[in-house]
Amino acid sequence: MPSAHGDEGVSCESCHGPASNWLLSHTRTDYTYAQRIASGMTDLRSAYGRANTCVACHEYLSPDIAHAGHPELIFELDSQAVSEPPHWKETDPWIGLHSWLAGQAVAFRENTWHVLTLNTTPGASSRWEALGWLLQQTTSNLKDLPAFSLPQGPMTGSQLGDLELSSDRLARSAAEFPWTTDDAQRLLRTLASTGPAIGQIKGIDGQAHRAEVLVQAMDRLLVELHAHQVDFPGSAQKLDGLFADVRVPDTFDAPNFVQDLARFSSSLGKP
Repeated sequence: MPSAHGDEGVSCESCHGPASNWLLSHTRTDYTYAQRIASGMTDLRSAYGRANTCVACHEYLSPDIAHAGHPELIFELDSQAVSEPPHWKETDPWIGLHSWLAGQAVAFRENTWHVLTLNTTPGASSRWEALGWLLQQTTSNLKDLPAFSLPQGPMTGSQLGDLELSSDRLARSAAEFPWTTDDAQRLLRTLASTGPAIGQIKGIDGQAHRAEVLVQAMDRLLVELHAHQVDFPGSAQKLDGLFADVRVPDTFDAPNFVQDLARFSSSLGKP
C-alpha cells in the first residue's frame, strides 16, 4: 500500500526496545554485551528475557479482537524462535528446552494475570488449565525445578496471585535448568504416557487444549534430543499423526488421540 511505512509493523524496537540511545553504537565491534544493555537494549540473552519480550504480542487477544473472529493466539517460544530466521549466534546448547519451558511458564503467568484483572472464571480458560497441567507434569518429573501445582476447585484471588508468582519463579528457574539427555528422555516418556488424563477431562475444548500443549511439548523434546544425537526411529512420523489429531479443536477425537499417543509412546522404547 502506498500509505504503508516500513516502521509501522514489527521492527527492531519491537524486540530490542527504544533505539534512540543504542542505534548508533550497537554495531560497534568494541562494545561489550554489558555496554549494549547499559545503552538501553533489551536483554535477550536468557530464555526468560526472551519469553517476557515475546509474550507481550504473542499470547493475549483483547476480547473485542477475539469476538471479531481472530484465531486464538498460541505462544510457544522455542518453535516460534526457530521459525524466525535468527540474526545471532546461539551459544546455549540447550536453548530449545530453556525457551520451551520458560516460555510455557511465562504464558501461564500472563494467562493468570488476565484471569485476575478481567475477573473471569479460571475454569473458563481451558488453555490456561492445560498449561497449568503441563507445568505440573513437568515439575513433578524434574525435581530440581520449583514445585508447581494447580489448586483443586474454585480459586480465590489470593490463590491466583500465588500462582502468578510461582509460575514466574518457575520461568526464571526453567531458563537456567541444567538439562541432560536423561532428563529430556525421562520427561518425554512421562508426557507420552499421559493419555488417560486426556480422556478424563470433561468437554472437547478442555481435551483438545490439553492434547495440544502436550504434543507441542513432546515435539520440542524430540527436536532437542535429536540435536544431542538421541533419536527414536519412527517417532517423528507418529508425532505428525498427533499434530493432525489436534489441528482442528472443534472436531477433536479424544479416544483416537489416546490410541495414537500410545503408539507414539511405544516408538520411544523402554528406558
